[in-house]
Amino acid sequence: MGELLHGRTTCEPRHATILLACLTAVSALITGCADHDQSEMTLAGTFDVGSSPSIATGTTSLTPVPKDPSRTCPAQQLDATVDSTSAGAGHTFYVIRLTNTGDPCTLSGYPGVSLIDAAGNQVGAAADREIGAKGSPVRLDTGTSAVFSTRFSQPYAYNAEACEPTERAQQLKIYPPNDTRWLTLPVNQPTCGSERISTITVTGVSAG
Repeated sequence: MGELLHGRTTCEPRHATILLACLTAVSALITGCADHDQSEMTLAGTFDVGSSPSIATGTTSLTPVPKDPSRTCPAQQLDATVDSTSAGAGHTFYVIRLTNTGDPCTLSGYPGVSLIDAAGNQVGAAADREIGAKGSPVRLDTGTSAVFSTRFSQPYAYNAEACEPTERAQQLKIYPPNDTRWLTLPVNQPTCGSERISTITVTGVSAG
């Protein structure tokens, strides 16, 4: 039992030793639990240096917005083919078909037409517009087409000095209405080499 020394109670050394051992054991147990929890928390949140922890997010399917069908059909989604040819009275006629391979769009007005050589250089003057043959706007769904006509006059009907007849032209260059890009078609058509005389006329597009 404790003894009273100078008005204070003291514990016997044996009791103090037991108490100290108990406190040490309790402290070790608490520390072990804390370390275990710390380890689990660290493992749960571990990620490689330089990377971000992955975050689960929901995904939303976006429906593509359809393009306005009234927009001008661009050259890159049109195919050009010769629909038919005919000749008469010193002229050669070509009916050209433009087929839409993309989203719905509209063609309206006159295409631009000229002849070019193998190097892509224009030969002679570009086509004049056929008066009174403006055509009508054509909405083109995918796979549908519009047509226009070109008329080539024989260059030998003109004054040779003014016309400068040539057979260098190897392709027909076509600008769809209201576009700055073009399509080409192979042709074998003599024309005037001079840009002062146009041997070509073109109509506007129409349904075909």
